[in-house]
This record gives sequence, structure tokens and C-alpha cells, in this order.
Amino acid sequence: MEYEDVLRQYLGEFGRYQKLAALLIVLVGPSVGATMFAQAFLAATPAHHCRLYQNDSSAMYGHPSESLNLSVPMENVDGTWRYSSCLMYNGTGGTSAGSNQTVRCRDGWEYDQSVYHSTVVTDYNLVCERHWLKELGQSIFMVGVSAGGLISGTTSDRFGRRPTVVACIVLQMGSGLAAAFTTDYVIFLVLRLLAGGAANGLFYVGLTLAIEVIGSSKRNVVGMTISLSWAVGTVFLGGLAYFLRDWWSLQLALAVMSAPLLSYWWLLPESPRWLLSNNRTEQAKISIQKAAKFNRVTIPDEVYEKVTKPKDKEPREKSKKYNLIDLFRGPRLRMITVTMSSVWFATVVVYYALIIGSADLAGDPYLNFVLGALLEIGLSLVGLVAMEKWGRRPVVGGFLFLSGAACLAVAATPTERQDVIRYISLLGRCAIGVAFTTLTVYSPEVFPTVVRRHPVPVRVPAGGRVAAPPHAHVRDTLHSRRGRSLQSSRDVRNPLAGYT
Repeated sequence: MEYEDVLRQYLGEFGRYQKLAALLIVLVGPSVGATMFAQAFLAATPAHHCRLYQNDSSAMYGHPSESLNLSVPMENVDGTWRYSSCLMYNGTGGTSAGSNQTVRCRDGWEYDQSVYHSTVVTDYNLVCERHWLKELGQSIFMVGVSAGGLISGTTSDRFGRRPTVVACIVLQMGSGLAAAFTTDYVIFLVLRLLAGGAANGLFYVGLTLAIEVIGSSKRNVVGMTISLSWAVGTVFLGGLAYFLRDWWSLQLALAVMSAPLLSYWWLLPESPRWLLSNNRTEQAKISIQKAAKFNRVTIPDEVYEKVTKPKDKEPREKSKKYNLIDLFRGPRLRMITVTMSSVWFATVVVYYALIIGSADLAGDPYLNFVLGALLEIGLSLVGLVAMEKWGRRPVVGGFLFLSGAACLAVAATPTERQDVIRYISLLGRCAIGVAFTTLTVYSPEVFPTVVRRHPVPVRVPAGGRVAAPPHAHVRDTLHSRRGRSLQSSRDVRNPLAGYT
């Protein structure tokens, strides 16, 4: 008798025990989602211009407009004239000869504090010629995210789902607390790298545990719900950032969010499937007995003696270790691997770029961020119903198409219609979010069980995550919403090609 048979005949596929395990993993999502997208506020770049005097202690834009006009040139950005962020006239107050010539800022910058009191960018002056350091920070974070997926997949297969989840919780909280108090940018980057790895491992290993505990008939709903908890995390992030305008206080609050999760050392069960697949039969029986007691059902003693490994672990496969190469053996599996990796790559680039970029749209950045998350949650519920009715592939392809169409619509919208650009951009952000969530559920289903747990097919490919920040850097360099949207639309067309 297999564990799946025990679920169907005795425990129930979604009894109290399974619901509790799924709920515990759902509660992980908000802290992970907030950690993933915190860069939107931690490293926000407020309006700024050259500091006019080395010892100037005036408030942001506290100089009289006449002094600014004489000292800082104007530049046209997206059809709007504003003071240059990186140049000043070659002279003090425009009084020196040759003052019409411009030079780079000599005495630092002054930052607008009306929206953000302080960010990593303002504290370390990551603007103008140092702007690349900001994008480097996000790329390093994404390297950690990708590495965390690979490492956590290996450790969870070797040491178990539960200890890996708890270790990721400790690392996410510890690195977050340390990052809030560091005064060195390099150390901050290292800590963010660790936080990214911990967050990704926490979410996907937790998702794996939940899927393995429940019955097959409820996996889609549970998987989609757990994935949606990411969006809930972005709502929390936007709310926290609104009230905590200093980056270090926001970072501290995000770290503290993980503190209640430390109780998972006592609350979170181990996956019986993992125990059985690793020859820990006695521990698996104890786990099933606890589940039966919690579900208030009785399992005959002889059933425990009949519990065996799942069918996919035949004797000839017991000693075989599967790796990356196995994903490319055989034409069909190779096609699936290449297609899904390509779809994931492009989807992730657009998903992260649009979410991080939503704080840069016209209007209140906090409102844009929260509104986009709320719309994603609502649209994902529609996607869940559609997925159950029409299947995974049409839903993924349809929402990718919708996101691409929204990006193209923004590209065709006049730059002076910032209100229209704002709402269409949010629609594209929500559509790509639904595709991302659906892919999280869809990806494991298309791979054979023996390679399903491998980090590459189940988790987001590393390249897409690391490519998202440079994509945003190109966007900012172009200084054009049309350029941004066309760049994104090209990314969206790539996954669509995988479904043609």
C-alpha cells in the first residue's frame, strides 16, 4: 500500500492535518514576497540634483529657484522639463566665466525627501555614474535567489523538507536583521544575497512539502493559493513602506516578519513521502499516526505494515541519482526542459521588471505598488477558475498574451497621458503575475516524477532572475516609457513562442 492509498482510504486527501500543513506554508508567502520585492523601496531613487555648495545643509530643493536656475541646467525627460540629476554649470551660482558649460556634480547631491526619507541609494549616493551599483545590488540579490533554489533543492532531498524550511527561516531573518544595521554597502549586498537565497529556498521547499502532504485532487488549489501568498506579501510591503519611509526601518520590519515562523521547528510536519522515499519507514509511520490522530480517524495496524514507497521508486531506480543531464535525455524530455526553461526565463524577466518598476509609474508609488498586488490577487482567482476549466497551457498563454498586449499598448500611448500609461502598465503587471503563478503549479506536472524535484524544472531558471535588474537598468538609461514597454513586450513574445 502506498501513501496515496492511505490518503484516499483513511486519512483523507485534505483533512485537518493537511489543511494545517498547507496553511503553515501559505503563511510563509507574505514574508518571502516582501523580501523578494523590497528593492523597489529599499533602493528607490528619489528626485535629486547636484548639491550647490559643499557645506550646504539646506533641505531638499531648499535653494531658491533663482539659484537653481543659475546653477543647474534643465533637461527634458519623457516630455517633462526638470532640473538635471547629474550635471551643473561650471561655476558657482552661474557667476564664473564659462558658466554655460556643464560638469558632473562636484559636491554630491540633494535628494527629494517628500516620498522617501532615506534609501540605500541616498545613503550611498548610488546615482549618476554610480547608478550601476544599485542594479548590481539587485543582480547580486537575484544570484542569491537562484543559488538558494539550487542549494535548498539539494539539501531538502538529502536532509528533509522540514529542517531545510526552518534553516531558511533562520537565515532569512538573521540576514535581514543584520542588513538593517550595516553601514557598509558591500556587506549589505552580501546580506541581501543570503536573504534572497533563503527566501527562495523557503518558499519552494515549503511548496514542495505542502504538495507532498496533501492528496492529488487538492494540489492545484493549494499550489495556486500558496503562490498567491507572494502577492499578499507585496501588499504588506507596500503598506509597511508607506509608514516606514527610512530604508533601514523597513528592512528591520521585514526581518521581524519572519520571527513567528521560527515556531515551525515544532509545528511543521515532515513530508511522509520524503520519509518513505528515503527508507525512513518507521518515521513515516509515526508521521502518519500523528496525522491520523489529528484528523480523528483510525488506521488499522496492518495498514502501517503495508506502507511502501510510491510506484515511481521501483527497485531498479532506488540506487540511481538523477541530475541535470537527465533533463536532456530523450527528445520529448529535452523539448519539455528547453521549452519550460525558455518560458520561465522570459516570464521572470518581465515579472520582476514590471513589479519593481510599478513604483516608478506616475502617481503615488505606494498606491501603485499595492494596487498592482491587489489586482494580481483578484485576477489570479479568475485564472484559477479558468485553469480548472480549460487547463494550464491556455491560461499561461492567454495571460502572457494579455501582458504583452498591455506593454505594446503603453508603447503606443503618448507620453503625456501618464494616467493611461499607469493603468495599462498595472494591467500588464497583473497579467504576467497570473502567468507566473500558474507556471509555478504547471511546471512540476509536465516532468516525470523522478526528476520533478530537481531544482531546474521546478524552480525559476537563474538567468531570468539575474537578467531582470540589468533589464531595468537599460529601461532607466533609455529614459522612455515607450522604450521600457517595447523592451518588455519583446520579453513577453518569447514565452508565447513556446506555445505555438
